[in-house]
Amino acid sequence: MAFESLLGNERIKQNLTAAARKNRFAHFYLISGPKGSGKHTLARLLAQAIMCDSQPSPCGKCVACRKIQAGTHPDFITVDDPEKKTVTVDLIRQARSDIYVQPNESDYKIYLFPRAQDMGLPGQNALLKVLEEPPKYGVFLLLTDNPDKLLPTVRSRCTELALTALPETVLRTALEK
Repeated sequence: MAFESLLGNERIKQNLTAAARKNRFAHFYLISGPKGSGKHTLARLLAQAIMCDSQPSPCGKCVACRKIQAGTHPDFITVDDPEKKTVTVDLIRQARSDIYVQPNESDYKIYLFPRAQDMGLPGQNALLKVLEEPPKYGVFLLLTDNPDKLLPTVRSRCTELALTALPETVLRTALEK
């Protein structure tokens, strides 16, 4: 399975496939791109690659991959409250506290921030504390439509994966399949 289910963005897929082969992942990823570019798909695939029990990873078939895909893996945590307009500083502080609790089923604990651009300055500053000295098992995936809304100090600590809009030919081929 690897990263084939992500359309386009070949360079990013090649780099992540190489990282998965070596089992060398960053602690922080900033996944940016326009709406519909595949940010959530890439985040799930990256989480699967990090927690996958097989090679090549992500296999999409092992227990960890299936749980992440189903949204039931206890070590893959979404930090968001869709009822609120912003991601509150309290949510970020809870995630920051929780990161120091050892993972349940995996060697890693992954925190997904699907609306990173909606974190206010206090929330981003609260997140910075853990970004500076994360535990070895902690991984953060920050998704955003607009990376410029994040503090430069947050962005500087992240590996940026900037997705591009898909060309019409790629979309047409995918839709025909």
